[in-house]
Amino acid sequence: MKKFRFQLDTVLGYKQQVLDNRLVEHGAAVAQVTKQEAVLADARTRMSNYENEFQQKQAEGMTMFEALKYQNCMQALIREVDRETEKLIHLRRIEEEKRARVVESRVETKTLEKLKEIKLQDYNKGVQKDEERFIDDLTATRRVLSNA
Repeated sequence: MKKFRFQLDTVLGYKQQVLDNRLVEHGAAVAQVTKQEAVLADARTRMSNYENEFQQKQAEGMTMFEALKYQNCMQALIREVDRETEKLIHLRRIEEEKRARVVESRVETKTLEKLKEIKLQDYNKGVQKDEERFIDDLTATRRVLSNA
């Protein structure tokens, strides 16, 4: 019997490459999300520190000009936090899409691998039957030759 060859090996190889590429893309998306989370945390920390500074200055007493300056800066920091939050939401959506694509590729690859396993089992069963048939034929031939 000829050697086992899975007819869809090229497709399986292609699907594995697609999976590998999608894993890399997903990893990059996760890294972007992590980086954006750090940026957002930094912006929130700066806003919190600025709020604390404003409250401290307010308790000590400040001019109207200083109060307006603090309010304008606070509004700018709030806008920055909102902007960074929106970026994070967008990056998380992208990461979720990439994760879904990875899952889809894994399913496709696993399906082909399972099909390959089934075909290999069928091939091995066929080889075993051929060997058993050969042994039976050999035994039958020896009996015929020994009886003659």
